[in-house]
Amino acid sequence: MGVLDSDKVDRIKRILKWHPRGMTISDLASEMKMNRNLVAKYLDMLLVSGQVEMQVVGAAKVYFISQRVPISALLEFSKDPVIVTGSDRKILQVNEPVTALMGISRENVLHRFPDEIDNPFMQVICNSERSRDPHITGEQVSDLSCVIQGEEFHFRIKQVPTAFEDGSDGFTFIAEDVTSRKRYEEMLRISEARYRGIVQSIGEAIIGSTPEGTITSWNPAAERLYGFTGGEVLSKPITDLLTGRSQEELLTILEQVARGETIRRHEMRITTRGGRVLDVLISISPIVGESGGIVGASSIVQDITGEKMEQYLRQHEDQYRTLVEDLNVGIYRSTGDPRGRFVWGNTALLNILGYHSISDLRDVPVIEIFNEPDGRRELIEDLRRNQFVKNRVLHLKKTDGTPFSVNVTALAEFYENKNVVFINGIVQDISHIVQQHSGH
Repeated sequence: MGVLDSDKVDRIKRILKWHPRGMTISDLASEMKMNRNLVAKYLDMLLVSGQVEMQVVGAAKVYFISQRVPISALLEFSKDPVIVTGSDRKILQVNEPVTALMGISRENVLHRFPDEIDNPFMQVICNSERSRDPHITGEQVSDLSCVIQGEEFHFRIKQVPTAFEDGSDGFTFIAEDVTSRKRYEEMLRISEARYRGIVQSIGEAIIGSTPEGTITSWNPAAERLYGFTGGEVLSKPITDLLTGRSQEELLTILEQVARGETIRRHEMRITTRGGRVLDVLISISPIVGESGGIVGASSIVQDITGEKMEQYLRQHEDQYRTLVEDLNVGIYRSTGDPRGRFVWGNTALLNILGYHSISDLRDVPVIEIFNEPDGRRELIEDLRRNQFVKNRVLHLKKTDGTPFSVNVTALAEFYENKNVVFINGIVQDISHIVQQHSGH
């Protein structure tokens, strides 16, 4: 049955509208007072053309009126040029972007073959048809270019098989204008050498790698951050630069980047040449090759160790102050580097050391309050070995230079590389006890 009786078609669709829960072929045949096989043929044709939908319920096929919007209603909603052709390749429908791009009226396009129309855009459509693999069904995409009014345009043509209401078929061509994208890619290729020069001079560490994570480029800022030269790291896994769980995290991120995703400002920890562990933010973007595939990854690494430390200090400062401000013994927290810096101290500590405020004390390196040249170094070495010292006598000097002695109990906090990062301690002034023993 090649031709549908329009009256019967309208009646079937009208009956299905009255039965939103759907109807079987037998139900429709009874309602239509038609032969069941004839109704089944009508339904098959309407199903192909998208006017009805079918669901299998148990052993029965249940038919519903289609809720899909006809392609003719969708054409004018598309900003992309859209052309619909029949099975004989004649143009059946076009939307306004097509006529605007070609500069000719709709009447001069409809019911003609694309190759009969002398227009560069129609040649793109013809080339898209010729490039279609006859063995492939379903949607097919091709990238094609043409010159229109002296300007080169690039299109991504989607060729979609289409079924019409009368049961015939054809194709819908959707032409996405990718000219801006192509020009941008071309600009990137042309400026590649300039980009490389910028990368070499930029202040942030930039590392290039393969999609699998093998290092392929290394700028001077990366050398300063990590302490390794390019010759030492090229062709090695980028995960070698990380520590602990960050290695596994990076492998997961590289898998995402290989799928075309960009990862921005992901916090990790890296290990420098000297074994120092740094907190960093890493942003990794895919590098796309000319064929459109992912050929590498570009990583930007920003050192945030100082920011993290300041954040850590701020979070803990109030807690320490609340707990120990009213104690009669001095309580302090200092950094663990050789010179040292007081992070916080209670009022008793300020009184013992002779300072008026914690801000005054912060300006003074810890090493400068020691009366013995090696006192600070020996304390840190002891803490590094034992993590804890108890009742250790230290000889210090007040802000006016007056010598005095204290009894210190301290606990060290460490980096992952075992270096002391912070010292938390209790200080008791024992000058009167020392003087009594000196008198005896």
